[in-house]
Amino acid sequence: MWPWGHLAAAYLVYAMYTRFDPTRRQTAATLTALAVGSQFPDLIDKPFAWTFGVLPSGRSLAHSLLTLLLIAVVLHRLAALYRRTELSTAFTLGAFVHTLTDMSPTAVAGLLGRDLTQLQWLRFLVWPLRPPPPYANDTSFVEQFASLSFEPYVLFQFGLFGLAVAVWLVHGAPGLRSVTRRSKAVFTDFAD
Repeated sequence: MWPWGHLAAAYLVYAMYTRFDPTRRQTAATLTALAVGSQFPDLIDKPFAWTFGVLPSGRSLAHSLLTLLLIAVVLHRLAALYRRTELSTAFTLGAFVHTLTDMSPTAVAGLLGRDLTQLQWLRFLVWPLRPPPPYANDTSFVEQFASLSFEPYVLFQFGLFGLAVAVWLVHGAPGLRSVTRRSKAVFTDFAD
């Protein structure tokens, strides 16, 4: 999935999470944590695999549910010290949604149809216990972007992003006022 698809999916899940409990609010801080979390696995794995050659694949360490679980526990404990667990929750939710939405629709459909050969495409979920799948274009940022084509799955992600923006607007564009207020204050102080 492309970055905008991950962000959209994470926001839609988070919107449902906050919608059904009035004590959970969408703020500029929680939405920033969610956005960073929704990109986190790729921000770690892709550079360390493609640029530095330290990881075996662009979906390995930070895409592993084992790693994400460890990160979630540590972050939540740290956030609890500062009474900001809503931030660790938003980040963690974004990261888990990212990883789950990286599961190939073909593999998921195959598994639902009891085709166990499709499990090979989900091995990244338990890395390092299993090696990552053999992806065709898992070598560089240039190759990844060169392979972008407007096939139905990519168009679906654009649609999902549009839906996420619409839901955000319907919910009153949470976080926007806070960001614009701070921006005005910064520019006003800068001009003085």
